[in-house]
Amino acid sequence: MIRVGFLGCAHVHAAVYRDELRVSPRGRATAVFDHDRARATAFAAADELSVAQSAEHLCSLVDAVIVTSEHTAYAGLVTTAAAAGVPVLCEKPLGVSAEAAATIQDSGAWLSVAFPVRYAHPVRQAKAEIERGGLGRLLAMSGTNHGSFPGGFFGSRAAAGGGALIDHVVHVADALRWLTGCEYRAVYAEAGRFAGVGDVEDAGQVTVTTTGGAWATIDPSWSRPAGMPGANDLLMTLWFEHGQLSVDAFARHASLARADGSVAELPYGRGMDAELLDDWLRAIECGAPPPVPGADGWKATQVALAALRSADEGRVIPLNPAKADLT
Repeated sequence: MIRVGFLGCAHVHAAVYRDELRVSPRGRATAVFDHDRARATAFAAADELSVAQSAEHLCSLVDAVIVTSEHTAYAGLVTTAAAAGVPVLCEKPLGVSAEAAATIQDSGAWLSVAFPVRYAHPVRQAKAEIERGGLGRLLAMSGTNHGSFPGGFFGSRAAAGGGALIDHVVHVADALRWLTGCEYRAVYAEAGRFAGVGDVEDAGQVTVTTTGGAWATIDPSWSRPAGMPGANDLLMTLWFEHGQLSVDAFARHASLARADGSVAELPYGRGMDAELLDDWLRAIECGAPPPVPGADGWKATQVALAALRSADEGRVIPLNPAKADLT
């Protein structure tokens, strides 16, 4: 059984992974470190985890780590894990700048990036259909990843690097690239602040062109009210010369009406977060390559960073697919 530690627990997905590890056949959460001692203690209490004194101490207690801190801390924490020789699962984005992303990729860490959408059953079905080859040349794509404001550090540009553009563009950009094999060429985005969630954008529209001549639109907005049933979505439509493919990544759910009249959307079947963790832990057990390598994490993060820059500067941002930079 692989002992898993958390380097930071500020991210909303930290509790998701902790809960999934309770029933994992391959790993167990055993320790946590966070620069906010009170937050680490509260996170640890749910499963009686050890609270480490430092990131280095945490790495000495476990066999693998999940980085779920504020976005701006990823580079330093991954570098610490790399120095300790501990395998890493890092939340997205892969850093809040090209420099941070380069630091992570150059750290030497055995690193996989947390892109659970790849593991959603409908997305896997779509991948199989595309790989059959009958759809022909890719023409255009569209994706939405709506949700509510996650709260916490996500409302601080200093801690998160940006808002909805940083939080959600990466999921759609990675899923579309993983499905089609496309590479992105240029990004244009517009964004706004409507709900007053800190100093970050909460809505936006992104247009991306590919090196193969196709284009895509991405809507990453935190446009759903808190508590809304089914607030989170991830919908994609892909147009090919011989057909159209529509994908609802979160389609496997049921609506539950409670006695108080509230309605909840509850997933059924094995969830994508469980599949992500299982694949990561299996790769560690087998000595296999990271399931979602850092290079893939950068390709999606590059789109999000370019979108943020485009919205700030009001211009198209060219990308260099061969280098970890923005032109």
